[in-house]
Amino acid sequence: MDTGLLKKLTDILNKENDIYDTFLKLSNNKTDLIVSGNVSELENIVKVEQSLIIKIAKLEDQREKIVESLSTVLGKNPEEITISELTSRLGQKEAAELKECQEKILNSINGLKVNNELNSKLIKNSLEYIDFSINMMTSVGTVTNSYGSSGNADEVKKRNLFDVKL
Repeated sequence: MDTGLLKKLTDILNKENDIYDTFLKLSNNKTDLIVSGNVSELENIVKVEQSLIIKIAKLEDQREKIVESLSTVLGKNPEEITISELTSRLGQKEAAELKECQEKILNSINGLKVNNELNSKLIKNSLEYIDFSINMMTSVGTVTNSYGSSGNADEVKKRNLFDVKL
């Protein structure tokens, strides 16, 4: 099998993993920023993440081209080419390198998944708290000591904080 193609594939997978590791670090930072309520820093992190997504997309294009070349060499469809398929046809050293790349990427992606779920829950809780606070402020009645013409106290009027509730 073409060792040059395998080397390129391994290099691309390692570069992708480096980006996923950066995503993981940013995700950890986002958790701290969500807890502290630092929205401006969150916006900065989102901008950095957008640039990383572009880099990942470019690397994925390169990876797909390499997989197409490998599929031609192996006489298979590109969709059938997996790391497991490749490692079964490689020597022990090359197979170990590919498996290591696969494990690193899977660990990074799983860490990202856990962090994203936590961040999502934190944001949801923050939004629920904000909604609760707004409801509490807008449902506070104004107390009046006036009586109507029937001698009964007038109904409590609700105070509106905003003209329109979104």
